[in-house]
Amino acid sequence: MLKLILIVCIFIISTYIGFAYGETFKKRQEQLKEILKSLTILQNDIVYGTTPLPEALGNLSHKVCKPLSNFIESVVNRLLKGNVESVYEAALEEFQVLENEFYLERDDRKIMSDFFKSLGESGVYGQEKIFILAIEGIKINLSDAEENAKKNTKLYRYLGVCLGAMIIIFMI
Repeated sequence: MLKLILIVCIFIISTYIGFAYGETFKKRQEQLKEILKSLTILQNDIVYGTTPLPEALGNLSHKVCKPLSNFIESVVNRLLKGNVESVYEAALEEFQVLENEFYLERDDRKIMSDFFKSLGESGVYGQEKIFILAIEGIKINLSDAEENAKKNTKLYRYLGVCLGAMIIIFMI
């Protein structure tokens, strides 16, 4: 009886681990979609609405989902308090604090880092080019993330189930 309970627990746990790890690929895809949405909204506010950067970021934080909204709110708070020299410094510090909540890869972080380095540093036309560059980079990474999510989500789900079944076979 105890062995049967142990076998069922091992199978459930290994399946859960496979499903949980597989979901990280979907979360990256969802976060990239949210970043793309936020860049588009921010571009419209800054370039076409000529809204000041802190105000545009404040408006944006209410239109996106967590953890991106938490990140943007924290950046806005740092900018309004005047604790930082630039948007890049505020974004970098806040990203380091909230890094565990994001499922972004190095390329995604590099695009966002480059974007925040030049955000607010040039005129409206320069900002428009910066937005276009960041949006195109995120779109490329998003298509890559969708492809990876499609392949790897199923792979790790099946791997978790198969690993659990293999352990059970060895136990019997």
